Amino acid sequence: MSAKCESLGRPGTVSPIASVAVEALARLMVEAYEGTADWEEGDDAEVAAAEIRATFAGEYGAFNDSASAVIFGDSGEPVSALFISNFEGRATILFVYTAKSASGRGYATALIRNAAYHLDLVGVEEVFLYVSSSNPAGKLYEKLGFSEK
Repeated sequence: MSAKCESLGRPGTVSPIASVAVEALARLMVEAYEGTADWEEGDDAEVAAAEIRATFAGEYGAFNDSASAVIFGDSGEPVSALFISNFEGRATILFVYTAKSASGRGYATALIRNAAYHLDLVGVEEVFLYVSSSNPAGKLYEKLGFSEK
């Protein structure tokens, strides 16, 4: 799926992804994905941390630190995160996830809008993501303006 960056709107209040320890992002990833179509049996925080480190290291294309971000909850722990890389030559949302306890509060929307805003500032016209048909987040992406090509 893809969407025009300029049409996604202005960013919400987010923090740089680099401000969070990999271990905290990995715990959040496990909490968000465990038991969903996006999680494989046997995965754990160690596997999640390895995926995050690989993303930061550019194994899925050059990591875009300025468009990637996190939102913190009242406890000071991250509750939602988004990672963007230049995957196969295109700005791509690799991961966007929210703690189950914080779902429905618009955090993923704020992170996607923030990413699109930062991408648009540097002349990137379109942002891509991959989503399985069984993932209920597909409806959110369509609502934001993403469409299949």
